[in-house]
Amino acid sequence: MPGTNGSTSGNSFAGIRLTVGSQSGATADEVVAVTPLSDGLYLVRLSPGFVRGIAAGDVIAYDEHTKSAKVVERGGNVVVQVFYKGIPADVVESLKKKAARIGGRVDGELESLVVLTFPVRVGFPTIESLLDELPEEGVEWEYGNVFDEQGNPLAWWKETT
Repeated sequence: MPGTNGSTSGNSFAGIRLTVGSQSGATADEVVAVTPLSDGLYLVRLSPGFVRGIAAGDVIAYDEHTKSAKVVERGGNVVVQVFYKGIPADVVESLKKKAARIGGRVDGELESLVVLTFPVRVGFPTIESLLDELPEEGVEWEYGNVFDEQGNPLAWWKETT
């Protein structure tokens, strides 16, 4: 498997469609940036904004028929999805700059969403300290690849640290 942390420099991406379900039961597809490896395996290049369980640097097995993916190898990155509404633009810009200062990066952005990716070595306390600086009103954030559907820790980071 490739020895990468999910770096995006100098590489071309392909897009695969993964189905995302909502709490209300609705579904939609998110196009996730990947690099094909072989035999249905892909390296995730940018952490997704809505798909749960995967982050940049992960190697996934993709099922084109069900539009689903299974992690084959963890890339050692933590994804944080920050949803916001009605907060000043300078607060969002500050978040992105501070994330970069501690080793993170912005992997995606929409009008009310910022997707941040951090190497797990940054540590959960450091990531959470950064997020604690955000306003309480108008901001919700969640880890995209830390908990399973029942809210139990996946604990993959114990194998990579």
